[in-house]
Amino acid sequence: MTEVRKVRRSNIPMILMIFAVVVFGIIILYSVSGPQGYAKGSSMFYVSKQIWFTVAGLIMCLVISFMPINFFKNPMIWGTAYVAGFLLIVYTALFGTDLNGAQRWISIGSDFMFQPSEVVKISTVLSLAGYRSWISDMRKKGKFKYSSKNRRLKDAFFDFILPVAAALIVDIFILAQPHLSCFLIVGFVTFMCMINSGISWKSWVIGGGVVLVFAIAAGLIFYLANMEKVNARFAHVFQRLDIYAAQSGDESIEISKDESRQVDNAHNALGSGGLWGRGLGNSRAKYNYVSEAQNDYIFSIYVEETGFVGGALLILMYMIMFAMCFMVILRADSVFSRMIATGCTSLIMIQVLFNIAVELQVLPSTGVTLPFVSYGGTAQVFLLIAYGMILCVSRSGTVPAGSRGGKR
Repeated sequence: MTEVRKVRRSNIPMILMIFAVVVFGIIILYSVSGPQGYAKGSSMFYVSKQIWFTVAGLIMCLVISFMPINFFKNPMIWGTAYVAGFLLIVYTALFGTDLNGAQRWISIGSDFMFQPSEVVKISTVLSLAGYRSWISDMRKKGKFKYSSKNRRLKDAFFDFILPVAAALIVDIFILAQPHLSCFLIVGFVTFMCMINSGISWKSWVIGGGVVLVFAIAAGLIFYLANMEKVNARFAHVFQRLDIYAAQSGDESIEISKDESRQVDNAHNALGSGGLWGRGLGNSRAKYNYVSEAQNDYIFSIYVEETGFVGGALLILMYMIMFAMCFMVILRADSVFSRMIATGCTSLIMIQVLFNIAVELQVLPSTGVTLPFVSYGGTAQVFLLIAYGMILCVSRSGTVPAGSRGGKR
């Protein structure tokens, strides 16, 4: 009997969606970044760089999307990804470039700054998914199975404690940079991957309890032993929390107008756009009223120019993108594919939520950029790689539409 070969097709709607979002993002960046770019020699300074990073990221995104998802299940691939991410973070801690009190970058030449934490976001997803798939395969071969004595504790160790601890070790180096927002993002992505990993609730309870107790105990001991250094290192975090609390109505906290200027001006710009906005390119706040308008607070400037309608349109585009990604998660045919799609979707989604929530003053300032819109070479490339991984799952790691479930 002739074997029917399964034809794999690319997810064209998702490909068109990412092209639409990145082109929209370039237009927004062009409209917002002119004054900051002009100060560096050309009003196109940020846009021209972003176009090159976007082209490179899209090429990598499409190349990855055509690769078979099982290629990434190879322990050499996900193991190397974890080790590379870990070594990059350690190198950054020892030899990284210090900028504005944070040691988060590696300088390459005189013009390029590389941020290893963006690599770690992807390597964490890949290594967690790869490890979980490997453990499942080993158990099918009769390994990592125990007698009833201490079985639950041993299962919890291999299913939960070991992978989460491995992710946490790298995350602690990110926190020490200090980079609290990235620490929270990697923690959230790890949590979402583990939720969709198929491990038993008993492993969750036992493993989660062990990790939580050790993390709290180690954190308290380190903080009490280095209180002054920690307070000085994270002074900007405490200041952001004070600003948020004061603006939320806490009268016991006093802040100066200069301390809250950035947040206040960004919020005023957000509200001044009205329904239709001032028009593309006509923002007033981008003329140094909001510093670094092309990065953290780009959404506020964009809404000032395009109004509520423009802001709603961008949010709608993100919602459509996430709905498409969620459908890929639902149709994943294995635990590996499901964790890859879950982790990469969560990575993009949490950064969108963080950025917009900050600009709406729902959260304290985090310094998280808006995916595919804000300027940032490393972030743009690796977010597109994350999207490429989702496309890869969609093409070669899902069951046909209408089929039920997949391999566990």
